Amino acid sequence: MADLRVGVIGLGRMGWLHAEQVGGAVRGATLVAAAVDAEHKQRLEADGSAPCPLVEDAAALISDPSIDAIVVVSPTNAHRDHIIAAALAGKAIFAEKPVAGSVEDALAVAEVVRHTGVPFQIGFQRRFDPGYVRAREMIASGAIGEVEMFRGLTCDGIPPVEYLRTSGGLFWDLGIHDFDAARFLMGEEIVSVHATGGILIEPRLAEFDDVDHGIVTVKFGNGALGVVQNAWRAPYGYDIRAEVHGSLGKVVTDYDAREPTALYTNRTISYRRHHLFVERFEEAYRAEIQAFVDSVQNGRMPSPGIDDALKSVLISDAATVSRREGRWVEIPVV
Repeated sequence: MADLRVGVIGLGRMGWLHAEQVGGAVRGATLVAAAVDAEHKQRLEADGSAPCPLVEDAAALISDPSIDAIVVVSPTNAHRDHIIAAALAGKAIFAEKPVAGSVEDALAVAEVVRHTGVPFQIGFQRRFDPGYVRAREMIASGAIGEVEMFRGLTCDGIPPVEYLRTSGGLFWDLGIHDFDAARFLMGEEIVSVHATGGILIEPRLAEFDDVDHGIVTVKFGNGALGVVQNAWRAPYGYDIRAEVHGSLGKVVTDYDAREPTALYTNRTISYRRHHLFVERFEEAYRAEIQAFVDSVQNGRMPSPGIDDALKSVLISDAATVSRREGRWVEIPVV
């Protein structure tokens, strides 16, 4: 079977990671080119570090008949246009989260992707992490009985304020992964949320009504409850965990050690922790792109797909509205 020929839009941190995966560890794929802005292109070509040929025009990359699939890793506010253009061009699409920068744009993207029927996968890499995969297997097998309660936590170092101004807010940028993980692990839909938040690190967030700490209470369709905790502070290293309680027991996935090796002394036990999410989920990032390539080559619709992408945005937006208005917000059914 011929390799899937892939173009990447955007070579920031995540774009570079996906480009390296497509061009190296992922089987059945060939990295053809990447679209970047003129300044970035000039800099990469000058130092010879580009992972593939570069173009300045994303539209030209999308319309290239030799390219089968597009990986969208452009800024969030450009996702709508890039995904819609790729779908209308008949390309298979892998897109980083969120699928768009607003609910309105996300609905527009979903309509086009569904209408064209192109293969589409959203970048929720936790679904491909061995710990989360095993947790889901145990829950689905009935090992903990009926699911009753969820807890998700993500703490990370705070990005630059100029990035946060256009990121959509704490729940769109950080919490969105926990909301998807909750749906994935519980096997239930989130039907309503109530959120609160505060500014404990960066006062400038108040200029655009954002927070750096937030807690979201969630209700699931089967009556189960949950809580999601997010913070833009992790001085001890990237911190992530998920916990699901059931009628017979619970399952927890929270692997923090960089290696399965610990130092024991007469007073302490210590091990090296992950400090960046890209190292914590290195294996999962490769696995999600591999799953996308395999699905496209075998004529299957990738997962998580456009419905998962849209639902995560609706939940993130509802949490943001709830935090600002101090009330329970129901998740719309679309």
